[in-house]
Order: sequence, then structure tokens, then C-alpha cells
Amino acid sequence: MSKKISCDYLVVGSGAVSIAYIDTLLTELPSVKIVLIDQKAAPGGHWNDAYGFVKLHAASMLYGVASRQLEGNWLKLIMTKFMLPWTHRATKLEILNYFQTIVDEKVAAGQLEYYPSSKYDFSSSSSSKTHKFSTSGDADKTGTGTTYEVDVRIKFVNGVLGMNEVPSRAPLRFPVDEGVRVMTSDDIYNRHLEDKSFGKNKQRHYIILGAGKTGMDAIIYLQRNMGVKESQISWVIPNDVWMLLRDKGQGTPWSWARALLENDCDRDKAALALEEQGKFVRLSKDFQPTKLKFPVIGSDELTYLRKVSKFIRLGRVTGIRQNADQITVEFGSNNEPWIPPYAANDLVFVHCASPGPFSRSDEHQEVFVSDQEQNLWYLFAPPISLSMSVTAYLEAARYKGTLDLKFGQKLLQTKKNPEAESPMDTAKANDVLKEFFRPFQIGVGDLKANKEQFTGIINLAMFIALADPDPEVAYQWLQRNRLSFVGIPGFKSSIYESLEKFVEKWEVFGFTEDERQKLELVRDKLKPLKGK
Repeated sequence: MSKKISCDYLVVGSGAVSIAYIDTLLTELPSVKIVLIDQKAAPGGHWNDAYGFVKLHAASMLYGVASRQLEGNWLKLIMTKFMLPWTHRATKLEILNYFQTIVDEKVAAGQLEYYPSSKYDFSSSSSSKTHKFSTSGDADKTGTGTTYEVDVRIKFVNGVLGMNEVPSRAPLRFPVDEGVRVMTSDDIYNRHLEDKSFGKNKQRHYIILGAGKTGMDAIIYLQRNMGVKESQISWVIPNDVWMLLRDKGQGTPWSWARALLENDCDRDKAALALEEQGKFVRLSKDFQPTKLKFPVIGSDELTYLRKVSKFIRLGRVTGIRQNADQITVEFGSNNEPWIPPYAANDLVFVHCASPGPFSRSDEHQEVFVSDQEQNLWYLFAPPISLSMSVTAYLEAARYKGTLDLKFGQKLLQTKKNPEAESPMDTAKANDVLKEFFRPFQIGVGDLKANKEQFTGIINLAMFIALADPDPEVAYQWLQRNRLSFVGIPGFKSSIYESLEKFVEKWEVFGFTEDERQKLELVRDKLKPLKGK
């Protein structure tokens, strides 16, 4: 069966990315109609597939959508759970219920049509105004499925480019011999629910594969929840990582860029300064981390990690082999293999090595692709929610014509580009947004010291400068936005001061002369925010 429908915005993906975007878009443009489709049967994206004991790593206050608190009513939280709002970290179930409620409310208000268990046809041109997707028979209750042809009046929005790949949906990417026991964190959680004695086997030894937050969570869960002894755990660490310390809110996602700014792009000096300040932590003082993907951890959790009996730092695993009762873990031709000193039947490899969010490098590296197409990427360091809220605000301002287009055109004048789609002084709003907003690269996580590390600061400055002719309008919007650090009492954006330093030491930070000119213009416009 086939049907024709129409909408203003067609959004693919109903995870945290798309829902945060939709929420702000509908706040700013309440009369637009949105069609939301997703392959999953419920909103929430990767949270549907995440391990059962997962919680937000950072505070609930900065996650979700701008219009609704994830942590709930503050007074109720304090009185019934004896918990301060900024210490609340939502569980998987709380997050899924939260997103479902938001989608249900938008549907009930007539602003949103939601199609779960549906597959978008990416073979058609995303720049076209006509798009196709299909639903399963179960989803539309026809028993046969329906193909929809959608007339999109404004924009197609791709919210699945940075899809978070979790271990339960992403098998290990190297050969594992038959008979080797591999479990995901979710496997272990479900087994423990079924059989509380599962963790009491003193002969069993767990080998954690992956040094990201999933691996950290698994190690903590094994010890704290299952009673597994630290002597029963080994951890394969391809690269040591810096972690943000959660305690008392010391470390924030902005800490790294600010430290690089203060230390003239000396990455080691910046990282060690943050460690001295109690914002960065690492597993061991003996190993200098080379990666940063912004994991957030508490001191109590770090204690569990440091208790692990054996750390294997031989690089990335390239294969796990079994010969009779002996297991061999391979690390490529440049490193010796590791043979765990345990019987094969006693070993459990815990798969925590999936790529995670925004890990794919492909051609879709633009946010404001065209007047008909938009991609959803990080604009700032995580959490993801503020990036999406800001992106939606900019899109709404573009549509309403409230951007400071003249200032954007002035910025373009500093760039000599005779092949631009339109002359600089007549550039359209989307041309300006496309030029000045670049994705914040988080997927690789290399601890670099270059101008790319300042993408978040520059995107923030460009947002405040371009969202409205008066920079105070965008800044005050950030202050009201529950997803923004700017709204936290005592937090200063220091955006003017950052731009001043970029302009002063542009060569040190790796900016070109053309970029310096742009930054100087933005700095001058944001002078009213000096000291804020």
C-alpha cells in the first residue's frame, strides 16, 4: 500500500539528537508540521539498545530537551529522593520514558507525526522535495506495510549520521575463534538478573575489551553490583584516556579548549594543568593519556577502576584465538600476543569496544547543507543536547529572517571566493550558516592541540553573533536554556575574552590571516559580552 503525505520538516531518527532539535524548532516555530521517522519501535535511539544498568555520565540537568527537565521537579527530588538536582543522573528507563513523553505530547498537539519501525529510502536525493520511507506491517497495523511519499516544504533533516553504535548491536571487529566466550555488558546484566549467583564463581575471570565509558561502567558494575573481586578482572586498554571528574562539577566539556587557550596550545601543559586543578583525572600517573572523548567519572568510580588486577597496554586487539584450553589475544604484528594465565572455560571477554557516537568519518560534514537539507552534528563538546537546540534555533532564525544576515555577509567579504554560489553581499542566510558552522569532531578522540579543538568556542561565538543583530538576544536565550552551561549561576562563557586571545595570538593557534579577520569582526560585535 502507498500513501502521500506532506510536512514542513522531515526528520530521520528519533534519538536524543533529533528530539532535542525538534523540541527547540517547535518552540521557535510552533506552527510548522514535522514528520519524524525511525527504524526503532520507540523513541530514544541508542538508549533502546544500551545495557540495562547504564546511567547518564553527566548531570541530567544538561541532557534532553530545552522545554522539559529530565531530572524532574527540584523540590520533589530533594524532598522524596534526598538528592540535589545537579547530582541526578537519569537511568536508561527514565530517559526512554522521558523521550516517549515528549514525542507523545508533540503528536497530541498536532505538531508532529511519528512513524516508528520505519525505514527511510536514502537512495533518493536528500536535496529533493519528495522523499520516501516505508513502515512495517506491524507498525501500521496493515499486516503488509506501507510506502509513504512525502512532500517536504522546507527541509529534510538527517539525525542518524552520528548514530551511537553500542556493543549489543555492533559485533567485535576482529576474528574471535569459536568457543571463546564473549558477552556484552547487557548480556552480563541480564544474566545477573536471572541468576544472582552468576558473579560468585571465584574461578571466572573477566577481560574487559575497550577503554571507553562502556568498559569503565562494566568494571564498576562487576565489582559494585555483582561482588566480583578486582583480582578477577583484567582490562585491555588500547589507549589511556583523560577523564572529566564529576565531583562537585569540577570538570566541564569546555575545560579542555579553555586550558589549551590559556596554555598557548601546549596540549601536555594544558592537560596537566587541568589535572592539577582537579578537572582531569587518569588511571595512572605512569601513563600519559593520548585520547579524550569527554568521559565523565566520579572519584568513587575511579577507585574501582584503579583496583583492577591487570592492565594490558599492547594496543588494539586484532584477534582472539583458542588452542585447546589456552586463549591467545593478538595485538597485530608489532606487539607480542598476550596469553591470559587462566583456563579457557573460566574466561569471559566483555565486549565494550564498539565505536560509540559520531565515530564515522564520511562526506556528510556540513550542518546547514542547503535550503532543503540539514545534517545534525555536534557543534560543541558533549552532551549533545545543546548542540541540537542551538542548531534548531539557528534554523528557525533562518526561516523567520531574524539572523544578522548583513553581518554574515560582512564576514564573507573577508574571504576571496569567486566561485561562491552567490556574491558575498547577496549571500542567502543558509549560505552564511553553511560557511560558519562546522561540526565539532569528537569521534576520533585524539588529544590534539590545534585550532580544531576550538571549534566549540568558535561555533558559540558565531551563534551569538549571527542569531540576531543584537548579541544579547542569543546570549540571554542561552542563559534561559536548561541545556546550557551559560545558565548555571557563576558560569561565565568568557566568549569575548577567548576571541580576544584568538586575535592576539592567531598564529600560535594556527589560524590563517583570513580567519583572524573574521574572528576580529566577531570579537568587536560581542564586546557587550565582555566579562560575561
